[in-house]
Amino acid sequence: MKWKLFRRRMTVSAPRVTIRSQLPWPIRLLFAFLLLVAAAAAGVAIYEYGKEFAGPGRRELTAEIDRLSSELRELKAERDRLAAVATAYEAQMKVERSAQEQLAAQVAQLETEANRLREDLDFFESLLPAGTGSKGVVIRSFRMQPDGEPNRMRYRLLVQQSGKPQRDFVGSVQMQVNFVQGGRNFTLQVPDPATGDAMRSLDLVFRHYQRVEGTLSLPAGAVARSVLVRIVAGGETQTQQTFML
Repeated sequence: MKWKLFRRRMTVSAPRVTIRSQLPWPIRLLFAFLLLVAAAAAGVAIYEYGKEFAGPGRRELTAEIDRLSSELRELKAERDRLAAVATAYEAQMKVERSAQEQLAAQVAQLETEANRLREDLDFFESLLPAGTGSKGVVIRSFRMQPDGEPNRMRYRLLVQQSGKPQRDFVGSVQMQVNFVQGGRNFTLQVPDPATGDAMRSLDLVFRHYQRVEGTLSLPAGAVARSVLVRIVAGGETQTQQTFML
């Protein structure tokens, strides 16, 4: 019987025995508290470690968005202010440019008016009575100058009957233009005897005075030096005068 009991205890079918240590409950509470503290510390560490990879939190992101929005509003306000200043400067420049253009136009108009007044002054001065020894038709003034286009010249002539004329003078004007071209001297007859160009514009019919104006063309590269002006009536030269240019 004893042998059977011994064998039964030594085999697998022997009954299990559990050994439990009996700890006081304060120690158990302390262990539980330490376990909770360790778990909380581990959670905080995991959270902070995760923030380094996941980026800033919602509150920080909201604060950063608010700051950037404020800076954006300030930049927009500064942009609008500078745009308004630029618009004002542009408007001022347009006004000044318009004023300059108006002044330039007025200056050009005044120069034109001054030239006209000088011509009128020369004209009226030329109407002064000729010398007591002068009789018949007199050339009072002559001018020839470039007319803006290459080789084109404009001339102005004033002729007058001295004294107290009793009838109209009927005649014509003939001009001989002396010019230099390529180092050689040439002459140009106006009007051209071969074609009669400008004959009508050089006709004279007047009682006291007559102004004659027109243009003529010189050969390319020609430079006018002098002009001989003749007043002809009935096939005879009534008066002539040479004008240096």
